Amino acid sequence: MILVILDQLTKYFVHQYLPGKMDLLGNFFRIEYSENTGVAFGIPVPYEVLVFGNILLMGLIVWIINTEFDTDQLIGKSALTLIISGALGNIIDRIARGFVIDFIAVWRWPNFNLADTYISIGILLMIVFYGRIKRVKSSS
Repeated sequence: MILVILDQLTKYFVHQYLPGKMDLLGNFFRIEYSENTGVAFGIPVPYEVLVFGNILLMGLIVWIINTEFDTDQLIGKSALTLIISGALGNIIDRIARGFVIDFIAVWRWPNFNLADTYISIGILLMIVFYGRIKRVKSSS
């Protein structure tokens, strides 16, 4: 829950107090407000499909993680927490605003936010530590 609150607070702050951009490392890293009404990289999708699809996808991912991965281990639990927190942060935006606030700009990569970062790190943890967190199936 702390991660979702942190995501929402950063989006609120950027939305209220930084409607433009702020260079931190020249043109390589900056805080730059943008509104994403689509999916990854701003690909357009109808709003209703997007909200329903996000909720359905989050449920599917949680189910897969709970059935295929050992969430009793710290890495599995951390990956699940990051993915759920990120998904919830972006779903809250979509329902409350009709778009997701993105504000982290790195070089030429599309803008993103903390929720996107949580999801990416959670998936990366699952990939890198797959062999250690895969649930062992019993042969009974």
